[in-house]
Amino acid sequence: MVKQFRIFLSKFVGETEKNVRDLFADAENDQRTRGDQSDLHVIIFDEIDAICKSRGSTRDGTGVHDSIVNQLLTKIDGVESLNNVLLIGMTNRKDLLDEALLRPGRLEVQIEISLPDENGRLQILQIHTNKMKESSFLAPDVNLQELGMSISEICL
Repeated sequence: MVKQFRIFLSKFVGETEKNVRDLFADAENDQRTRGDQSDLHVIIFDEIDAICKSRGSTRDGTGVHDSIVNQLLTKIDGVESLNNVLLIGMTNRKDLLDEALLRPGRLEVQIEISLPDENGRLQILQIHTNKMKESSFLAPDVNLQELGMSISEICL
């Protein structure tokens, strides 16, 4: 079963923390009832830096971001450890993340995916222009190889 949460942050006090708890509820119930036979639950946070900034770094005075980070840390390695959860956090601003998230047993494996090289950019352009070519929306004189090289000059 795939379960998606699109709206995570809430303007209501405590609602975001409840959303964090709800993310882990199925995994907790599954482990409680099935033990080691429970299914793997994968939780993915895209742009995790938006909700898990270093505690004390925001100046709004509400401490909302701090309590979100605290709730997530509690769920990751709280009183009842969950062995059936794979937590994936994606960001391009690792420097903004709370250091506690990166400690062993939490988000400890870090994989850096660098920008594509010239061949990679060409492949991306080919994938995204394939239907344009088939529908004759892309002029025949467009040189994707040259365009891919131009992108590298812009990015550098």
